[in-house]
Amino acid sequence: MAHPDDEVISAGGLLGRFPRAGVICLTNGAPYRGSFTKNAGFDNWMDYARTRDGEAKAALALLGRDVPSYNLGIPDQGSVDHLVAAARHLLPRLKSGFDCVLTHAYEGGHTDHDSAAFTVHAACALIAKAGGVPPLIVEAPLYNFPDGKLVWSKFLPNDDAGPVSVFPLSAAEQDRKRRMFECHRTQKEIFTNVGLQTELFRQAPRYHFSAPPHVDEVGFWNWGRCAWLAMRELGLCEELA
Repeated sequence: MAHPDDEVISAGGLLGRFPRAGVICLTNGAPYRGSFTKNAGFDNWMDYARTRDGEAKAALALLGRDVPSYNLGIPDQGSVDHLVAAARHLLPRLKSGFDCVLTHAYEGGHTDHDSAAFTVHAACALIAKAGGVPPLIVEAPLYNFPDGKLVWSKFLPNDDAGPVSVFPLSAAEQDRKRRMFECHRTQKEIFTNVGLQTELFRQAPRYHFSAPPHVDEVGFWNWGRCAWLAMRELGLCEELA
């Protein structure tokens, strides 16, 4: 996942059904830009990052088991500059016997979300290119801007993707997910946009990361340039472009 709390938004209910599931987070959730830190009520990004890490651990503790979690520590909004390192860092973890990996849909909502999708697809492509069998990539939607309007929890259409699976959450799972949201106190405004009744997943398609995920995306140029450079360095232009 891209940020501490994305795992709860995407799969807070589902995490409770899989006893071997763990969480790998790309960023520490704290932008370097001082305005974001100040608006969140912190004097510096380091305190903000520590707080977000504590929130994430408290939320996962509500699952009632030891959930392996790891954060790469990339600053929020900065993952596009670390695509190669993140993919290589993820590679041995995805080779350690997991059947599937859940990540973000490539949807143009947030650059860190798209970077997380890229790194997972890149790591799996490296496994396959070396003759191995990568885990199945499953994806979840967060938000995107088709037609310039914000849309939450809805996949962009893609003919190559698997069918959308809708997981209804029980009353107990909804209550636990609500309490997991409450642990992320610094992000409480975001959760007003997220429903508790269901979670959506689908098998990820073969994305073309050299093109924006939808025609209305603004600001793709810088992310796309970094993605191209990463594909070239990783030797994955044929697989990911």
